[in-house]
Amino acid sequence: MAFKRPSLPELMTRVDQDLLSRLPGAQAALATRLTKALATSQAGVTHGLYGYLQWLERQLFPETCDDELLHLHSAGVPRRQAAKATGEVTFEGSDDAVIVEGTRLQLDGQEYETTAEAVIAAGTATATVEALAAGLAGDQDAGAELRLVSPLPGVSTAAVVGVDGIRGGADLETPSSWRDRILLRRARVPRGGAQGDWEGWALEVPGVTRAWEDPLGMGPGSVVIRIMADDASTGPLPSQQLLDVVLDYIEDRKNVQAQVYVVAPDTKSFAPELIVTPDTEEVRTAAAQALADLVEREGEPGGTLLISRIRAAISLAPGVEDYDLQSPTADVIHATGVLPIWGGVTWVQN
Repeated sequence: MAFKRPSLPELMTRVDQDLLSRLPGAQAALATRLTKALATSQAGVTHGLYGYLQWLERQLFPETCDDELLHLHSAGVPRRQAAKATGEVTFEGSDDAVIVEGTRLQLDGQEYETTAEAVIAAGTATATVEALAAGLAGDQDAGAELRLVSPLPGVSTAAVVGVDGIRGGADLETPSSWRDRILLRRARVPRGGAQGDWEGWALEVPGVTRAWEDPLGMGPGSVVIRIMADDASTGPLPSQQLLDVVLDYIEDRKNVQAQVYVVAPDTKSFAPELIVTPDTEEVRTAAAQALADLVEREGEPGGTLLISRIRAAISLAPGVEDYDLQSPTADVIHATGVLPIWGGVTWVQN
């Protein structure tokens, strides 16, 4: 039988009755008011202690512990740390002008520095830069102009981001995501390259939010890992830089002779046609969000979105009283390697 924490009124009554039971009849009648005061005080303290014991019980399990104590249950599942964005930029200037290692640049409050010395030849020089602060905010698109913090002799003040952009920035993993990976690790113990290990390794890399493994996906002796980067500035599909980082990370950890491929899944837009009642903006938004969550939660490469799950998501959305799902009308089946992504709802008028 599970332990039941007594309520504060119950504790007050227990203490009061206990005090009165220890007094003779006449004294008990005279001391009624005093015992109630003492009982209230003692019950308040005891109730707090019961609460502390209940809190301690929650900390014993990763499912219920506080975010601040999640590290106590994370053996073998390190939290994904924030990562710094890197990329190439092109400088212009006079030939033989030197751009020293550690040269600072900035854009929109983000600062970067060169990671190696570069010398201008034929009017240009390409240098690799790294964000000073880790985080997703460090990503920049191709063609963006970074400005020198301090001028350099013979070098233009602007540097243009290369065609691959500045990528790879990632924020510190959220406690909810970390908790999910810890629970997954407990349910599926790693075995050095068995089924499930490859997906788990990919999810340890900063920037990866979802991963799927496909044993023998490229033939005998191969493993294909498909990843997504939903939180990235260019997401949800991963950049080539992230694909390379994940491949290197897995190669360092595998102890089986498998040929590993890390790729982005092919995608197919999921865009249902729908009528909702009442047909208001609030209800439309709720229904669309429920479907988007379903696609992200249950969509997987080569998987199937069940029509029953699609209908359930709509009917359970807040405010939906009735609906008519005109498309799809059956399970949505995806080919090998094809992942459904949310494409928005086409709203049909009644």
